[in-house]
Amino acid sequence: MTQRNAEEGRIRPVWACLLIGGKSSRMGRPKHLLPQGGRTWLEQAAETLAPFVAQVTLSGAGLIPPSLAGLPRVPDAPGLAGPLAGILAVMRWQPEVSWLVMACDLPDAQPECLRWLLEQRRPGCRAVLPDLDAGGRLEPLLAWYDSSCRALLEDIAASGPPRLHRLAEHEGVCRAQPPAQLRGSWRNVNTPEELAASAARRDVQDVH
Repeated sequence: MTQRNAEEGRIRPVWACLLIGGKSSRMGRPKHLLPQGGRTWLEQAAETLAPFVAQVTLSGAGLIPPSLAGLPRVPDAPGLAGPLAGILAVMRWQPEVSWLVMACDLPDAQPECLRWLLEQRRPGCRAVLPDLDAGGRLEPLLAWYDSSCRALLEDIAASGPPRLHRLAEHEGVCRAQPPAQLRGSWRNVNTPEELAASAARRDVQDVH
């Protein structure tokens, strides 16, 4: 990477992409509208992201709370499904920014995990995908994507299964292991049983 490109990478604005396109079939109701502390998960996620980005954007279909009606919304990329459709859609819409991507089913995400993600950026890094246990299983749905990662995502969309985990095969995709106290931020909640467990953990934290 040239010095000029490195400088551009440091000053490129960071926007947030909140993914709300899932069907929530295992939960039985839209996860992004689940309540927590007087707000929906989507409102909580937008509030957590806002201090770290120039703009919060919603990607995907579905009802949203009135409080978020002023946020930009981007429909999924046509011909694709899953998170890749949402991430590619926002990258095509705003090709000159980098993206903090967060799924809507991470109610335990902490602001500190976003700060940590942004601190992992460096010249030549096209994405930061956390590797929670250093075992090679990357977490693409609370991660940072540089605009230069779009070419990799377009290739994945055009060839083979449209799975974000295929990014691990490419040069410039940076793996990083978050501190132990932040790893719960990547704990997704997909079922009523997992929802009950998440609520129980928060109750314990509130007591202490």
